[in-house]
Amino acid sequence: MGYREARELARIRQQLRERLMSQRGEDVAGILDRLRQVAENEEVSSPELRSEYERWKFRFDLLEAFSA
Repeated sequence: MGYREARELARIRQQLRERLMSQRGEDVAGILDRLRQVAENEEVSSPELRSEYERWKFRFDLLEAFSA
């Protein structure tokens, strides 16, 4: 993983953290989709990133379920 990809991942993680801490689930689908794309990228792909995507998705699914 190059500098550019690492920097993008850091930005994605920060955005997800901010939304989770403020319990804002809106606009998360696009960010999660981008994380999934990075996790599935042939050059960067790793089981850890795919698992991280699943954990983030689960957290926001829970947030949505409890706020409904």
